[in-house]
Amino acid sequence: MPPKRGDPEQTVSEKILVEASRIYDSRETDGEPKDLKTYAEFLTKKDAFYEQLPKDLLERAQNLRPPRDRITCLLIGNHSAGKSSFTNWYVGEKIQNESVAIETAGITIVRRGVKRTTWKGPQSMETFPHLKKLEEIDGVVDFLTTEFSTSVEKNFPLVEFIDTPGLTDGTLKYPFDVDRVIYELAEHATMIMVFLDPIGKALVSRCMNVVERLAFKHSAKMSYYLTKFDTAGDEVDRTNVVSQIVQELQGRMRATHALKLHTMFLPERATDKAREQLPNKIEDLCQNIQREIDSRVQDVLDGLSKDCTALSAIVDQKVDKNRARVNHNRFASVWYAILSTLMVMVLSVTSYWALLNYGETDMGNFCTHEPLPASLDMPDGSNITVVGKPKVNLYCSLLRVGSGIPAGVVLVALLVATVVLWVKKTKRVEQLSGEEKKKLEDIQKHINGTIIKQHKALKKKLTEDVLEDKL
Repeated sequence: MPPKRGDPEQTVSEKILVEASRIYDSRETDGEPKDLKTYAEFLTKKDAFYEQLPKDLLERAQNLRPPRDRITCLLIGNHSAGKSSFTNWYVGEKIQNESVAIETAGITIVRRGVKRTTWKGPQSMETFPHLKKLEEIDGVVDFLTTEFSTSVEKNFPLVEFIDTPGLTDGTLKYPFDVDRVIYELAEHATMIMVFLDPIGKALVSRCMNVVERLAFKHSAKMSYYLTKFDTAGDEVDRTNVVSQIVQELQGRMRATHALKLHTMFLPERATDKAREQLPNKIEDLCQNIQREIDSRVQDVLDGLSKDCTALSAIVDQKVDKNRARVNHNRFASVWYAILSTLMVMVLSVTSYWALLNYGETDMGNFCTHEPLPASLDMPDGSNITVVGKPKVNLYCSLLRVGSGIPAGVVLVALLVATVVLWVKKTKRVEQLSGEEKKKLEDIQKHINGTIIKQHKALKKKLTEDVLEDKL
């Protein structure tokens, strides 16, 4: 039985990639998921702090994607270059049809599954996000299939092959824009393997044009293989074929210093003499796949560390900025009480000033107090009533001095100043709700308390897999 996810038979690299992908996307259906993908979506939503977050942190969180748990090898080349044959050889099972006729008319994804089955285009599109943009290309969905195999040969559980139609010149018409599909798939591929047939078909212009454009943008991903080298004739013929193809590639590449054309053939199909005498780089190709897997594991762990740091930093930024806003709103509440009281007082005094000066009314008799009349008994027995001078309130006098103009100016100035302070000091700013603060606390706690520990455990597992001494 092939190993299933979590079985002891899984390689360390496979375990690390699977566990890391679950950290990014737990795929929980019950309750809210606790993974980096969900956290990134929450932290990058447009809220009061969105515009204030550092751009580098925001961009990293927005571009956070769960890493795939395998590398993707895109196979391109001319017709009958052996792409399907190599896939079958690597998998150790006949997945693709092989013949001189054009067997691969569509896009075929070959990857490991828990059972041997085939998916059509719609199911493949829905399951694998890196294929989503292919929906924009007319006709491709009907010619897209995914073949699952239970094989555990070589590093197949960690490899996804994408076999593309052979590129030919002439009147052959494809059911979709095959060039555009290849360019789109190349954006997501880990390795781009160019397979070239030595029997006069390697230099077809369509194939060379696609290779040239891919090399312009993805030269670091690309490697070139002259397949079926055991069928290329005698030594002179083989030398001529290699020279012609290398010259053609050099004429189309900007960076040719690292250009290498590797010769290869399937050892099981070659004669004993060919296996002994001819250079066969097919095992080197397998080693390159192994190196890419090892590199992917390290890149995933490094990216996991950086993503955790970025999300944690965003949480810290939001918490700090929210704390400042809470303090601001507290002071705004205090200012609101003070300025409300002051404004009521200023408005009251201004109203009274207006009544005194323009209404000639002292409604509460606050400004003048008439003294009570006093009776005096005179010696002759008569009685005299004496009325004193009225008492004048000093503050009311200030309100009336100069026909009330100076006081009016002061009161208007106080009123304007109070309004200005009101606008500036009582303005409240948006802050996080209690639920949002709790969410941030939970995210920080989970990242620092759980995910960081998981990351360290995965790093330790990788180290112990290589070093003889256990750490």
